[in-house]
Amino acid sequence: MPIEPADQQKLEEMAVKFKDIFEQRFSMHLRVARRTTALIRIGMFSLGVIAVSMLLLVLTLTYQIKPMIEAVITMNRHFTSIADNMMVMRDAIREMEANVATMPVMATEMANMQANVGEMTASMNNLARRMNTLDTNMAGITQGVARMTGTFAVMNQTVGTMEYDVNRMSGPMRAFNSFNPLP
Repeated sequence: MPIEPADQQKLEEMAVKFKDIFEQRFSMHLRVARRTTALIRIGMFSLGVIAVSMLLLVLTLTYQIKPMIEAVITMNRHFTSIADNMMVMRDAIREMEANVATMPVMATEMANMQANVGEMTASMNNLARRMNTLDTNMAGITQGVARMTGTFAVMNQTVGTMEYDVNRMSGPMRAFNSFNPLP
């Protein structure tokens, strides 16, 4: 059965409309694909920038942590020396107590008292030497703490600079927040 010209014309119009709709959908999909590709590229670039920033942060912290470790090791040595000096001081005080314990019987023990005073003098001299060593160790600790303070100041400045750099680098990504259709 032959198709009438009016039906033929309707079929052709429908085919043209279908073709137009199909081309519109294809161009819309192509635009979405291009936008998606651009966003993915920008996202990957941003992730790369963040990765580089994190690497710089780790390198900076690695560089700054070495002086801090050295300062802590020095402080540990000084504290160990102080603990040893305290033990010697405790022994000297026990010796002094033992020497002083014999003094109540002064009338009969005058000769013993002179010997004890000599021992006390030696103990006091030993104690004075230990106190000098303790002063030297405290000065070393003070220097270590001062170096550590300087190291923290440099680290604070470096982290502040990195904060500014990361904030500046994230500026382009914040601009894309206005394009986000979701709240």
